[in-house]
Formats: sequence, C-alpha cells, structure tokens
Amino acid sequence: MPSGPGTVATATPTPDPDRAFVLNESIRPGDDFYTYVNDAWIRENPVPADKKRYGTFDALQDTVSSDLHALLLNASNMTPGTGDRNITLIGQFYRSGMDDAAIEGEGLAPLSGDLATIDAIETRSDITNATILLLRNGSGILYSYSAEVNPRNSSEMIAGFGQGGIGLPDRDYYLRTDSASISIQQEYRRHIVRVLELAGENASQAAADAETVYAMEKKFAESHFTREENQDPEKTTNLRTPDQLEEQYPALGWEQLFAIPGSGPVQNVDVWQPAYAEELNHQLASTPPGDWKIYLKYHLVDGASPYLNASFEDEHFAFYDTTLNGIEEMQPRWKRVVDTENDYLGDLVGREYVAEYVDPRTRGMVTDMFRNLRATFDLRIANLTWMSNATKTAAREKLAAMGEKIAYPDTWQDYSGLNLSDSYAGNVRTAAAYNFVHGPSGLGSIGGPVDRSAWYMSPQTVNAYYDPTMNEIVFPAAILRFPFFDPDADPAVNYGGLGFVIGHEMTHGFDNSGRQFDKDGNLRDWWTAEDAANFRNRTGLLVAQYNSYEALPGVFVNGNLTLGENIADFGGLTLAYHAWDGTLNQSGNATALNTEEEREFFYAAARIWRQNIRDEALRNQVYTDPHSPGRYRVNGVVFNIPEFYETFPEIGPGDALYRNATVRPVIW
Repeated sequence: MPSGPGTVATATPTPDPDRAFVLNESIRPGDDFYTYVNDAWIRENPVPADKKRYGTFDALQDTVSSDLHALLLNASNMTPGTGDRNITLIGQFYRSGMDDAAIEGEGLAPLSGDLATIDAIETRSDITNATILLLRNGSGILYSYSAEVNPRNSSEMIAGFGQGGIGLPDRDYYLRTDSASISIQQEYRRHIVRVLELAGENASQAAADAETVYAMEKKFAESHFTREENQDPEKTTNLRTPDQLEEQYPALGWEQLFAIPGSGPVQNVDVWQPAYAEELNHQLASTPPGDWKIYLKYHLVDGASPYLNASFEDEHFAFYDTTLNGIEEMQPRWKRVVDTENDYLGDLVGREYVAEYVDPRTRGMVTDMFRNLRATFDLRIANLTWMSNATKTAAREKLAAMGEKIAYPDTWQDYSGLNLSDSYAGNVRTAAAYNFVHGPSGLGSIGGPVDRSAWYMSPQTVNAYYDPTMNEIVFPAAILRFPFFDPDADPAVNYGGLGFVIGHEMTHGFDNSGRQFDKDGNLRDWWTAEDAANFRNRTGLLVAQYNSYEALPGVFVNGNLTLGENIADFGGLTLAYHAWDGTLNQSGNATALNTEEEREFFYAAARIWRQNIRDEALRNQVYTDPHSPGRYRVNGVVFNIPEFYETFPEIGPGDALYRNATVRPVIW
C-alpha cells in the first residue's frame, strides 16, 4: 500500500527501472488524480523545443521514428535498381528528402507546371480546370474529394466532397474577436505576405494580394460547418446525383472531376457541407479571375513549403508551428522526412516496420483482449436499466458484428505504378497524386464494392480508430507497445493501458455519433424515441461536466465538441476495468477490491494520458480538437466510475473532484 500523506511513494517495482513511476502523495488523489500519478513524470519531461507537446503518445512515436529512421537510412544506402523495388522506393524518397543542396537548388521548379497553369487563367472555365488539375497533382486546395463508404448503403463506395479553402485551422479563427484571435489573424496576413514575397512578388504587391487571399478565405470560412456540426452524421450526409450537382453547383466542373483518369464511375456524391459547396460555386462564378490567380498561387506554394528550400520551410514553420503552437525549433531534418514519408508511403514503410519490429505474440494477445472487452460490453448492455429490450437487442447485434484489425494489414497497398525521382517536393506531389487514385480512399474504388480488408492508418502509427461505416476498430502495431501494452506485463497494466484504448474505440460505436449507425454500418435510426431521449439526458451530464473545465484562463473545454470522445473515454475505462476483473475471475485469481493491483489498473490508465503541452497548442486544441486535454481524459473519467471510489476509499465528498453519485452518468 502507498505511504501516508505528505510523503512521496514509489509504486510497485517493475523489472525495468524505466517503467517505474512515482506518486506525489502530497496531493490527495481525490483533488487531482492526474497529477497525483503523473506529477514526477511531468516535472522531469518538459516539452522539447521542437514539439508542441510531449506525452506518452509522443514519446512512443519518437521511439517508432527512430526505428523507422534506421530502416529508411539503410534503404537509402542501397544501390538504386538493385534488390526489392519497394525498398528502392522508400530509399529513394528518403534520399531525396535529405538532399539539402538539391532542394535549395530547385527553388520553385517542382511547382513550375502548376504555376504556369495558374498564370494562364483568363476565363471562368480556366479557373475550374486549374482547380481540378491542382487536385490531381496532389494539391487539394479548395475541397477534399475521395472515395468513401456510402453511409446509406455500406456495401458500396461513392465519392465524398468536403469543405476546404482556408489556411487557418478552423472557421472560427476568422470570426473570433478576442485579442488572441485577432493577433493570430494579423500574423496570418503577414504570413501570406511573406510567402508571396518568397514566390517573387514585391512588398507592396504582396501586401495587396494578401488582403485578396484573406478576404476570399474569410468568405469560405463563414460558410463552413462548425466542428460540432461536422460530428453530426445526419447533417453531413447529403447524397447528390451528378445531375443534381450540375444543377445546384455548376461552376465546380463536375464533369471534369468525374473524368479524372483512374476514377471509378460516379453515381452519387456525398456533399458533406452543402453550404460550403454553395459558397464555392458562388465565388467560382463571381470572383474575378485575377483574384483567383493570386489565391491559387499562394495556396499552391504555401502547401508545398515544407518540402521546398529553407526560406519557404522556415516561413511555414514560423507561422504554423511557432505562432499557432508555440514550437521553438524545427525537428531534425531526418525526423521531418520520416514523418513525411510515413504520410505518403505508409504501407511501403509499414511493411518493413512490421517485419523488423513487431512482436509476433502481440496480435493474438490483443485479439483476445478485444474479445474479452466485447463480451464485457455485451453483458453490460444486457443489464442496462435505462434501455428498452428492442434497442438492447439491436445494440448487442451491432456489437457482435463489430470487427477488429490488429497490428497490420494482411494485404498491403500496391505501389507498382508509382515512380519517383530525385526531387523531394516532386516525390511528395507524385506520391500524393498516386494515393489520390490508388490509395485506400482513392478514386479508383468509387462505384465498386467496399474493400473490407482496407486500412486507413499505417501500422507504424501510434493511434487507433473506430470506423462507423465499416463497424470495426483498428489498432496499428505501433500502439501495441509499452506503456500501452507489453506481452510480459501484469494484466492490470495492460488493461489499464491498451484495454482502456480498446474500450474507448469500441465505445465509439455507441457514442453520440456512432450510435446512429447500425450493425452493417448504415446510417439508420435503430433507437426508440424514449431510449434516445434517455441517452441524451445521460450524456448531457458529461457536456455540463466538461464545460466546467478551464484549460487556460478564460478558455474552457467545449463539452459538446468533445462529447463523443468523452463518452468513449468513460465507456472505455469502464469496460477495461470489468473485462480485466472478469479475466481474473475466470482464471481463479480474483482478489478483493482496494488492493494494490486494483490501484495499478487506475495508475496505468492515468499514465497513458500524461503530457506537457504549450499554451498556444493547448488553446488550439481546445478550439479545434474533439479530444479533451490529457488532464481531463483522466480526471473527467475516473471520478464518474464507482469502482474507482471503491479502490480509493480515502476519496470522499470533501475532495475537490469528488462527484456525487447523482451527477455521475450511467451510459454504457
């Protein structure tokens, strides 16, 4: 048991000293459990100068990046044209990214063809043609356009069209009038000026053109759905036929868009935000071609800046990393290139990562955890008192149908048609253009059946996801490592870590958005009206709870924006605890509550969300990210769980974060 108040106690020793942690017992666990568990780590791990935050995910990603660096460096040293073609490609990409001299010498040459297309714009049809050509070449400036599972018929792939056109992180960055937001707006205008100057404009022309760009972006921003609206699948599912699109938004050039080489036949397009499509259509039809030339030139160059010479890359870093997120220094070049190669050649790199670094025991063990959690969830649904039998039956059917993909795909993406060069920016654009047609969301799959084997996250990614239209959770290999999972660790630690995350993703199938999809992945209401009302009433308690958290002075967590993630955190930890407890019972090793082992479970859960984060990055997160800050992913969850109070009986009504049972929601 831990030592008494006023002392610092080391948790149960582990074989690896790097995995030990220290509790700060000068803090009562009921006043701030997050800091009680993580304070020593937080004090000893400040944010590095080249990061916006540093936490468990970031530390593990650094480990993965180092592993990948070794792989890519080895591949880049191979003689071109010898050995495996896939190894040659990843080596060639890495080599081009590390060639500073060649990058400096290229200037804007990799963009010369697209710049010439923009410069030649004279008519409205020229504008439309240019936007589609840029899209094909890897520059999706005005909108996203890709293949997606039809939300109304999850057996087929259709086209999806999403809002874009802005350079700031979110619509509200253009609309807020507080001093911090106004300062960012001013800095962004200055950034546009500097990019245009680097692209060859004189100072006065660049200043005038920056106002043109900003004015167009602000109009686009005003038409954007909010972050909260974008989480409503009914609001963002708007199927249109080609004839309807031509009638409603004729200036967008649908015929040319559908004729992009390699695209499958388009019979329906899901227009996620019709208000934006309407505004884009209006601007394409009314904004002078000269303004469009300025706007497209700026966005083409700005989007490519991280892959151009040092002047462009430095300017991009100064605004997007320093101004928006407070980052002081660029990461080393090798890390920037590794990250970029991961983004554009995910499966090529991932195949080698899996072969070299994935423990063969992991896949089976994590699959067993998933099944334990699913059985636990099924039992909890069956025992719910607030839900009718009809809705319970449908919920349990959906859970039974939920699939899992663990560690890595069984079939890798085919890159046989991809050819690279010695140009870094050219390779980025070539790979983007290739994925645009041939990737998991590539246009080539439009009009065909859904590929149930497809992965939308590479195996070297420290993350996971739930896909509502596929009704499946996906766990890449990179997150299946300590501190989330260790094949040799105590089950309490594995379930408190990875089990929490598995339960989180599983609960997404039943959060405020995921619950609207049925077992087959179709957007369909399978709830009785009374059950839906009960759900909203219970989740409303979470909205109010998280609205009260002040992340920075005057900056509060948005309980509506973060609701889905908060439901998933609450459900995830609840499921993980009961799945772990059930596993112990099945093995005959059950122990009484309030033992050190139960505490270890909650310590592990708190550790995975520990982090330090810069104020600028935290402000940006609160405004734009549906995930609550790490502190509230711990404190906001554990104080709603009855078993937490049983495990820590010293927590009571006098503690700062104690929550009376009447305000603790019971959802899943």
